[in-house]
Amino acid sequence: MPAAHCRNINFVLKVTLVLLFGGFASQVKAQAGYSVNPNYLLVKSEQNNLLSTFTAAYPDTSLNNLSHFSPRNFMGNIGLSSPNYLIGYGSNNPGFRLYNTALLNDQIRDRDVQYYHSMGPYAQLTGIAGTKQLQMFRMLFTQTLKNRMNIAIRFNRYTSLGYYNKQQSYTNNFYLSSNYSNRKNNRGYYFYVLNNGNRFQESGGIEAVQLTDSTKSLNKELLAVKTNSASRYNSETKVVLNPWFRLDRQPDSLLKAKHFIQLRSTYAGNAYRFKDLNIHNENFYRYSYYDSLSTKDSSHVMQLLNEALYTVKGGSGKYGLAAGYRNEINKVWQKSDSLFMNHLVTADLQFGNSYNTDSLLNRRYNNRFNAQYIVSGPMKTNYKLENNIVYYLDFKKKSDLHLDVIAESRNPDYIYNTWNSNHFIWAGNNFKSQNTVQASASIGFARTFSLGIIYQNLFRYLYFDEFALPRQYDKTIENLAVSVGFSKVLFKHIGLLLQHTYQQTSHEAYVRLPQNTTTARLYYTGNLLKNILQLQLGTQAQIYQSFYGYAYMPATQSFYLQNRYKTASCPFVDVYFNARIRPVSVFVKAENVLQKFLYTNYSFVAGYQQNDFALRFGITWEFFD
Repeated sequence: MPAAHCRNINFVLKVTLVLLFGGFASQVKAQAGYSVNPNYLLVKSEQNNLLSTFTAAYPDTSLNNLSHFSPRNFMGNIGLSSPNYLIGYGSNNPGFRLYNTALLNDQIRDRDVQYYHSMGPYAQLTGIAGTKQLQMFRMLFTQTLKNRMNIAIRFNRYTSLGYYNKQQSYTNNFYLSSNYSNRKNNRGYYFYVLNNGNRFQESGGIEAVQLTDSTKSLNKELLAVKTNSASRYNSETKVVLNPWFRLDRQPDSLLKAKHFIQLRSTYAGNAYRFKDLNIHNENFYRYSYYDSLSTKDSSHVMQLLNEALYTVKGGSGKYGLAAGYRNEINKVWQKSDSLFMNHLVTADLQFGNSYNTDSLLNRRYNNRFNAQYIVSGPMKTNYKLENNIVYYLDFKKKSDLHLDVIAESRNPDYIYNTWNSNHFIWAGNNFKSQNTVQASASIGFARTFSLGIIYQNLFRYLYFDEFALPRQYDKTIENLAVSVGFSKVLFKHIGLLLQHTYQQTSHEAYVRLPQNTTTARLYYTGNLLKNILQLQLGTQAQIYQSFYGYAYMPATQSFYLQNRYKTASCPFVDVYFNARIRPVSVFVKAENVLQKFLYTNYSFVAGYQQNDFALRFGITWEFFD
């Protein structure tokens, strides 16, 4: 057995002993407190913060997703870029954007920032380790001081060597959020600082693209790759301060409306750096404009936003309205400087009724409408209209219906019309604004059955062609995704989960999607030691229908069209064991167990193979004091 493999096994065994000892030790010396109050934690996500409300968010105590700790990276290692092969709903606010980085699996976005209220301190710590030097640490801590000010910190750090040469990745995500209101509830603030840092090697993929009978048994780290000295670093930082003030005095009647002023200031600084010090020997790029021996490209964006909003909230809490103005200043540096300024008007409307927990005959619904329009600037006439409806069929049993619609028109991201780097230079493409309509509908019944539909209508679709150059299709493309899910524990101990997604596009030449994706999970679950110990032992299989995937260009961090490589319909089979002894949860997982026996070319991007057989171990510990 190779020495490197032995070291990995020894490392895994040591981690296993530490995790198991920690789990049992927690029962010997128990915490001073463990709350089971469902309202111990209240949370809401970043948006129009005065109109949104806090909802109960007690930590998930189920074992169903404990070992499935990260979405699949279609490039084969966490922390690398990953194409979007699954149709999703949603879009960013209108305004300037350099480009949309393909790192959504490994970033905390604005919408992921959360504000908390808690009855006391709460912390959740997670550690995960595994083969190929996978190391992950996740932390959440929050505490409310004097029932007025809350501070929350979320931190993610992980790294992995990868299974092939030049795949090392490092990821650091962090945000600190805080919210406050005074005793009279007539002033307060929302605040957060967010940072995403991603550093990884760019291999260009293995030279052979696919493994053969002669190469599949070789050490994967010895296989030749297309770029040996390339790396990328992305850093995104954002600071947001949102103070608010009530204009009227404390109302005599609870039904009287309240009037507020919100001020919102945002600073964002983004840096994207690509480096390749050996381009003259590898012939990976078609052109080199500034230096034929090495590449040191960088792009920087500084953004300042200031917004003022007038807000009125109904005394009964059934409605809220906000309207205001936002100024946006953007400075871009990429070989030269550019400055963009936009002026926007915004409006939010929210209404709904309350749910009576004593009667299942009463229903609760919430509706939120958001409108944004750019009145002047280089992106003048861009707009976004969005409406979100949630209707609770049965609040106690978690049965609900969601209906969401977006209509928007936005200018192309900066990268499509103008780019100036060592390997790609273009300017004056004059691509027109892209018009999009999205609709999403989903229904869930008591966490047992779910059905979801997403529809997209894209006019003037933007993409990168076979030469990794930007192009625009001047007609309409329609995309559709239908997802069905079933999850149930049968005979008290046999768990079954089935999920299937069907996707289609009207133009496969421009949009690449697996038409069918299926996930099946079968497991045994049970409680031992008078329900103190929860156990789950199972297996999961996932398969993607064959399709022509994208190719990847490291110099622009973009995915482009190719018609030479077609993925194979390969099953990914995992076996896992989950356990929980309050407040400690542990898991052991074997990933891709059929890789050595069934198929070797698990790949969604040409030259980038999925991981081999791997072992993963993890522990999560919760603290309520």
